[in-house]
Amino acid sequence: MQSLRFAFLFAFCALLTACSGLHMPGADSAKIGPFYTPTNTTNRGPLPISMRRVLVLPASGTAQMTEETLRSIDEQVNAELTHTAKFETVSMTRDDLKQMFGQFSFSSVAELPMGFFEKLAKTYGVDAVLFTDITTYSPYPPLSIGVRQKLARASDRVIWWAADNVFSASDASVANSARRTALKLGADRGPGDLSHTILQNPTRFAAFAFSETFATLPSR
Repeated sequence: MQSLRFAFLFAFCALLTACSGLHMPGADSAKIGPFYTPTNTTNRGPLPISMRRVLVLPASGTAQMTEETLRSIDEQVNAELTHTAKFETVSMTRDDLKQMFGQFSFSSVAELPMGFFEKLAKTYGVDAVLFTDITTYSPYPPLSIGVRQKLARASDRVIWWAADNVFSASDASVANSARRTALKLGADRGPGDLSHTILQNPTRFAAFAFSETFATLPSR
């Protein structure tokens, strides 16, 4: 009887050991986390009712970024801000900015030309201006993008909201959040889990970073 009891316990422990090596349903880190939340953000409170129409300026990038990449970034920023449904967005091309002020982009920390906000507000009829700086960028795995954005009210140049964070796929929480986004969008649904592909696609990874950044915008 004693030997039978030991045999049963041995078999039970062996079964537990075998099961521990299996991928259990629901244990996917893209579903259970941990997840990343941008924390380096500031705002002056709820968005003013008067701040409805926002001009999305071309992004300022690193010296290594190509013009093609920057134009793609511009499209992603405008698309993700539009998805928030918080503003009516107006995009400005690099060529238009160059013609108006002599540069293809302006960093949020750069000295701006005289009458910058006044001219933009008058030309585009906007209430605020969004600056985007790409502070770091790696299009090769592990993907990485640093996003600094500032929303300035055109009438008085007050920075109403700002965020400055780095999204790196080498950070497990960032990778989990990116894959969770892919699963929610349904773009990777199929016979198998293809959500990992967002961690190899610079365009989709950047869109995820902007979406997460805009999620920190204050409510109205």
